[in-house]
Amino acid sequence: MKKTFIIIFLLALVGCGYHIAGKGGKMPGDLASLDIPVFANATHKANIEAILTNAFVEEMVTTVKVGGDGDGTMQGVIRSYNLTAVSYSKSDVNQEYRLSVVLSVTLLKNGAVIWKDENISDYEDFVVNTSDVTATKEAEEAALRKLARDTARIVKERLLENF
Repeated sequence: MKKTFIIIFLLALVGCGYHIAGKGGKMPGDLASLDIPVFANATHKANIEAILTNAFVEEMVTTVKVGGDGDGTMQGVIRSYNLTAVSYSKSDVNQEYRLSVVLSVTLLKNGAVIWKDENISDYEDFVVNTSDVTATKEAEEAALRKLARDTARIVKERLLENF
């Protein structure tokens, strides 16, 4: 009886199309491979495009072939990069920043847009080291790398779920 219930439950899951987000579904346009050129940087912050582009390449390679002559192209534009103070000490010294990034991502097949979102935003907080500027810059870069990975994962999940 218990074995029968488990089998029926598993069959129901398969029949319902159940899958873990980002692990099921197909890319829009049934793309099997993608070209991902370096994202354009429309911000004041230099050299962030490589970090964001690499995160998207690393995330997409788990689903489709990336590079070469792909079936489609993923284009990205980094529209904004902002640092905002979010916490202060009792003496009004900044202790924490919030890094916010806004991207525009377009998926093309044969030159035609098959998916686009011009307002992909995410943020990540990091701690300020008031006695070491280098440590603060390293924390900012680490926050950007984490934000890039998280954003790439979310975009891939949305693509696979057709959102």
